[in-house]
Amino acid sequence: MNSNARGIVLIQSRLSSSRLPGKALLPIGDLPMVVLAAKRAANTGLDVRVLTSVDPSDDAICEHLKKHGVGYYRGSLDNVLKRFNDALESYDDITKVFRLTADNVLPDGAMLDEMEAVFDNLNVDILGCDSVKSFMPYGVSAELTTVSWIRNAFKNTKDAYDIEHVTPYIYRHGVGSYFSSKIIRGPQNLRVTIDSLDDYLSVRTLFDGSKNPCNESINSLINNFLRMKYRPHYKPASKKMTLGGVQFGIDYGITNDGGIVSENESISIIRKAITEGIEYIDTAAAYGSSEQVISKALKGGWSNRVKVITKLFPFSDEELKENHGACLSRMVRNSFLQSCVNLRVDHLDTLMLHRAEHLNYPLIYSELRKLKEEELIKHIGVSVQSPQELSFVLQYKDISLIQLPYNILDYRWEKMVGVIKQEREQRDLTIHARSSMLQGLLCSDDLNKWLKVGIENPSAIVSWLKEKYMQHDKLSVSDLCIGYVNSQDWIDSVVIGVDNEKNLLSNLQSISMPLMSNEVITDLSASRPRINVSTLDPANWKSNV
Repeated sequence: MNSNARGIVLIQSRLSSSRLPGKALLPIGDLPMVVLAAKRAANTGLDVRVLTSVDPSDDAICEHLKKHGVGYYRGSLDNVLKRFNDALESYDDITKVFRLTADNVLPDGAMLDEMEAVFDNLNVDILGCDSVKSFMPYGVSAELTTVSWIRNAFKNTKDAYDIEHVTPYIYRHGVGSYFSSKIIRGPQNLRVTIDSLDDYLSVRTLFDGSKNPCNESINSLINNFLRMKYRPHYKPASKKMTLGGVQFGIDYGITNDGGIVSENESISIIRKAITEGIEYIDTAAAYGSSEQVISKALKGGWSNRVKVITKLFPFSDEELKENHGACLSRMVRNSFLQSCVNLRVDHLDTLMLHRAEHLNYPLIYSELRKLKEEELIKHIGVSVQSPQELSFVLQYKDISLIQLPYNILDYRWEKMVGVIKQEREQRDLTIHARSSMLQGLLCSDDLNKWLKVGIENPSAIVSWLKEKYMQHDKLSVSDLCIGYVNSQDWIDSVVIGVDNEKNLLSNLQSISMPLMSNEVITDLSASRPRINVSTLDPANWKSNV
């Protein structure tokens, strides 16, 4: 049974944040962040205490809380669950407990009061917030449970994740639900938590000009999001885009006349793409300085918001013939280590074979499996060029990510769709599509470029693309091409390379569009011009370009 008495609000905070040390005392609206979070939570009369640690590094937090009349409790630095348990020693089991963090400064008393009313009417043990399930921005967040469940978690778990995050044990063993406010509204992909310096610089602008930041409504603050440097332009996409990283390191693409994207613009592109909600950045050891540029873009708290896919060196036939046995294993491990150095990490989310034919060398695949067993990589992937290579690669059950070239003119993969779907019923398998615009060729009116790669009927193709994008109410030819690939139910993400921020926003807009209907996909597939199979994959252009 839930108590009808008002709950207590506990806000965890410490100065030794790994990504933004000292952030609790950064000023927003003339108040230290931790003080602002506490006063906003208390603005309807709730009992609020900040939970910090006994470590001397947190003395400054306590001094500021005392100065502003905010109650606090000091407990274990590393065992946050114990800190909560000990702070609640004098409370009855049925007392309701709100858990907040000081880096989320938007939650206020009105939000917590609404949460409490919902909690009292539900037969649940914990009520939380999730940006997708709660239809609110990321960082408008709180959790509500009871003292008894905090005590239960502390008594029964030794898991490090439970100890650090306090409530996971309750979600696993109790009945949980998600809060959906009838009052608070805002973009679900808007980020208003403060985890990095860029977060702080963006979120604090929401309070600019506010005469009383402690009492400003959440909706009023959210409505200021256009002031933020890093904020989404489009609604959350049905499928998250993968940002191609080749242009950040080498001159790439038949229609690319600008060369390598500068380091500063690359960093800006990457961060804005992450802000829009991309899931992956795709790069490779062979992409020049791409890995190093990506590592610079992910400094300062950005790395935990995106996954990086990189690829092994594209070993030449000569290298593979000259090396055997332990040498091949060392080549793989050295490539992995070099990518880690370039990306400034000690493990990788996904490491891919640049070429499927390298699976013919058992020691290469064996070394990748060892890296996975050692938890140095999470996923093994392969880049394939053709349906034949895809069939070959699918025999290797430890491979969980496959990247392949696919575009609106490409009919080669039709017979493989059923095979892919069948494989997915048996194991984890993610498919990424690259070259959705044939390195930009599909958007080019320059017929000479089409002829240069061996396409004999370019005028018919260009006319068809223009006709179809207008017929199906798309924004442009590129929007049509991206939308077609993204709408395939067997493709999880489209890899899109960009060479400037304008291209990025245009492509992200296409990704955010509703998926095409089956009728539109059928029309495009049935009416598209037929081209020679050898020109469908840019890998075959080398002899022509």
